[in-house]
Amino acid sequence: MTSYKLLGNTLVALVIVATGVPIHAAEPAGGDSIWTRDKLTGDWGGARTYLSDHGIDIDLRLTQYFQGVTSGGRDTNSEYGGTVDYRLKVDTNKLLGTWQGFSVDLHARTRFGNDISADAGELTLPNTGMLMPLPGDYDGTNITGLTVNQFFPLGENHLGLFTLGKLDIIDAVTLFFPSVGYGQEGFWNVNSLVSALPWFGAVNGLSLYGGWLATINKEYQTGQSAILVTGTKNVTTEWASLSNSFDDGAWIAAFHRFFHKVDDKPGYFMIFGGFSTREQASNEANDFVFIPGQDIENTEQKKPWDIALYLRQVFWQAEGDPSRNANFLVGGTVGPDNPQFAQWSIFANVEAYGPMKSRPHDRMGVSGWWNGLSNNFTELVSPVADLRDLYGFEIYYNFALTKWAYLSADLQLNQNGWEGDDLAVIPGARLVIEL
Repeated sequence: MTSYKLLGNTLVALVIVATGVPIHAAEPAGGDSIWTRDKLTGDWGGARTYLSDHGIDIDLRLTQYFQGVTSGGRDTNSEYGGTVDYRLKVDTNKLLGTWQGFSVDLHARTRFGNDISADAGELTLPNTGMLMPLPGDYDGTNITGLTVNQFFPLGENHLGLFTLGKLDIIDAVTLFFPSVGYGQEGFWNVNSLVSALPWFGAVNGLSLYGGWLATINKEYQTGQSAILVTGTKNVTTEWASLSNSFDDGAWIAAFHRFFHKVDDKPGYFMIFGGFSTREQASNEANDFVFIPGQDIENTEQKKPWDIALYLRQVFWQAEGDPSRNANFLVGGTVGPDNPQFAQWSIFANVEAYGPMKSRPHDRMGVSGWWNGLSNNFTELVSPVADLRDLYGFEIYYNFALTKWAYLSADLQLNQNGWEGDDLAVIPGARLVIEL
């Protein structure tokens, strides 16, 4: 029974870390003044606290972006857009008196306005937050994640977590990297957050049916290991049948994180691997043949895979306040030259939380990355397009205006994959409001 008492005391925090619900959802929403309360709309006359006490946590977030390409890229342009995130977590033990550790999580998103991804150039991915539900000029509301989750004890230092349902992949990434956020708290660019480009072709979607089995380290309140299995059909804006989602195969990924401390400052080394059973057309030029009456046909199929390594280390902590700290994260991913369009990527970032004593809730960071395209792919498309490797740089500062409002200034320098395009200069401003 001791393990389940611990579950009852720590479940909210661990569900938040493992399933991607923002930490703010675990904090009381009260406050007498609009300037001191945790949420803009407060406690709803006590209803928010009442619902939370009975197992229903509601988190609402409005994020607005103004971002532009001032020079270089595919085109100079600026756009305004944003998202509203709706998160609902139901603890069935509190609400219905069921067994400990079971919850249902829903994540819906409304996307409005436009982004500048096409102006910066394909694959530069300058705005993570505007990828969902769909990038481009998409406006609408969709449920991008709906899962059931079960925690269970695994000895003195670990908990187990089983999750099943429609997975929001950006939420799932927070199981791998709890500190990176959703492109709403820290870095904007996907390449600043995680070395991901080589496995984009294997995942092929931002919402996928599937599940994971993970272990959670209680000391670090972070996933220590996990295996993830999903379908390969994107279901971000639809509810295709589960069987159809796996018609073309499955994506299988796993990681293990080795925790350590240097001068009592936490860090980890992580190994990640992914493999898709979905066969994809070879991008080897010799595997394309002309058949009279049938045009060009691909004669070979390949299965993508990737391996990634990451190292994160806190190198500074404020005395008496470990929440104020600075850390670095470096990583790299490699995959085969065929069938993926990107073969390798590397990145490194440095972030500081509460960099100044007078600004304990601010956040800032700097990042750089390089993505190497597959030689097979670039040679295959060379008759119609000259492609090159991509690289970029990003710096941001996130000002905590109140507990519920954050204003970020961001600057990116991105080289896209098109030969002849100049380096894109991309400034931006982001306002996040916890509703």
